[in-house]
Amino acid sequence: MSQTDAAASDLRRRGALLIAVAIGGFTVDYLFNAGLGRLLDPHQYGDFRVAWSFASLVAVLVLLGGDRAMPQALAGPFDRGEVSKVWEYLRFYFAVALALSAVAMGGTWLISAFHTGSSDPMDHHAMAWAVIGVPISAAGALASRALQSARYPARANLPWRLGVPLLNLAFVSALLITGSNLEVQGAVLFAVFAVLLVTGWQWISLRRLKLPRLERQPAARTPKTWLTASVPMMGVFLVALALNQSDLYFLELLGEEHEVGHYAAAATTAHLILIVQTALVGLTAPHVQLALERGLESAQDVLRRGQRSLLATLVPSLVIMFLAAGPLLALFGGSFDDAVPTLRLLLLGNFIWATAALTVLWLQYTGRALYVVGITIATLVLDSIANVILVPQYGMEGAAASTAATTLLATVAVFIIQARSAVAVPKPSVD
Repeated sequence: MSQTDAAASDLRRRGALLIAVAIGGFTVDYLFNAGLGRLLDPHQYGDFRVAWSFASLVAVLVLLGGDRAMPQALAGPFDRGEVSKVWEYLRFYFAVALALSAVAMGGTWLISAFHTGSSDPMDHHAMAWAVIGVPISAAGALASRALQSARYPARANLPWRLGVPLLNLAFVSALLITGSNLEVQGAVLFAVFAVLLVTGWQWISLRRLKLPRLERQPAARTPKTWLTASVPMMGVFLVALALNQSDLYFLELLGEEHEVGHYAAAATTAHLILIVQTALVGLTAPHVQLALERGLESAQDVLRRGQRSLLATLVPSLVIMFLAAGPLLALFGGSFDDAVPTLRLLLLGNFIWATAALTVLWLQYTGRALYVVGITIATLVLDSIANVILVPQYGMEGAAASTAATTLLATVAVFIIQARSAVAVPKPSVD
């Protein structure tokens, strides 16, 4: 069996497992969010989602793309058994993440104290509490990507896709059963605790596999080379994440308070599309990098197979969720049914952008990451302008329409860049 055929077999075999894990994890996480939506009023639930989105954004920023670039930097060394090089890479990016996390936490608490005018921690916005989890999330992202780069996708994904949601669901279920009250700060702190447990488990798993040998190898330390590759990738993902979350912030500033929670419920539901996309792209990324080292034709073949798997999974997911929008939102409570049109718009927007995910990966791996950065920044600016115009008049539906329209423009731009590149990628298709 050729290396390309072996990669295709791996994509089929492990892809089915990862999709099942992604859907199972989403279901558990969805039940957690639905339970949380019943324990908190819509405005408090919206505060929780805003805080957690903010912490996720900062966790991406402090790593400077070290996690995103890891398959490109380490897939080859892992494949050749050069695992001693891994420690220098992890050590460098973890030190960077710790330093930047300290700045982010200090800045967030100072701004929150200035905004509230109070020194009582309980008076601060939930964002000030959520940012405590940033260095923990960063450490977890590094461990997960290391396992993924070594081609242990189940070990990389299962703890995050199932472990964290199960811990959160157990917490919420216990509160619902006992009839206990919950404040938004308590929900945030437990979510941070769940991340801490899973992060610790993944580092233990790495050590048991003896992947990062804890020995210095200064010759393998190339920060300039690593940052040159990782920062553009971080920029692409960060802007895409900001685009995905900016609607919540604009609704918080310009919309009705209750709509923040309703929009958060719709966004949480529509996120399944991006979870499926992330699982398949994460599985494909190491194979693409290894195939590029063998030659362009091999890499194109791996990419084409990955695109087919991606579309074959995304299309039925979109159709099922579009038809079941009402019952899905009903799990949050009766008042959330007014978010059905918003959910459907978000599903379309997420689906459109997800179809370009592997093309974005290809552009990054073939030296065109700056084009993608430019497209995503322009998209974020357009989305922000559209939110300012539409949110005051149309509320959460205006925010969702803005995202759907701007992601369509971004996707078209990505495919145009790919088509005009000297290296062309076959158009996505489903056999």
